[in-house]
Order: sequence, then C-alpha cells, then structure tokens
Amino acid sequence: VSVAPPASTSDFSFLAPLPSPGLIVHGGDDEIVPEAVVAKLAHKLSTQRTIKVAYQVITGANHSFDNRHEDLHTTIDSYIDRQNIELPLAAALA
Repeated sequence: VSVAPPASTSDFSFLAPLPSPGLIVHGGDDEIVPEAVVAKLAHKLSTQRTIKVAYQVITGANHSFDNRHEDLHTTIDSYIDRQNIELPLAAALA
C-alpha cells in the first residue's frame, strides 16, 4: 500500500518487476504531487506481468488527507479485506 507517493520527485524503477499486488491511494486535491503523475506511475506498474496494482483517488483529499482520514482508512481496509479473500482463493485454484 502506497499513500500519496512522491512520483514527481522520486524514481520508482526499483519496483520493476513489481514483486506483489499493491494499492496506490492518492488525494484528488493533492497540492504537492500532481494526480496525473501518480496515475501514470500506477498505470506503468499495472502493466507488469500479471501483477495487479489498484489505484484509488479520494476526491477532495489533499496530500495529507486532512478531513479525509476516514475515507483513506476505509479504502485501505477494503483493499486488504479483498486481498485476504482473493489470494487464498487464487492459490486454491492454481
């Protein structure tokens, strides 16, 4: 799980190839890291192998998610809950 990654100032090439599925959460009103830059990173990571990268924008959230902490927690909790169901199921079907 990555929250508001500094995609405009950091090199994320160390994530290639991505070792596991992941979630990127970004604020729609982030004043520090442009949403378009993070969307591009999420897309780039999601095109690797069969690894899925979920990308979620929280509308109205700034870089610190002020006044949107509950939305952030709900987004992360939902993702983790889905992973706890999907990963064991995929292993059982393999």
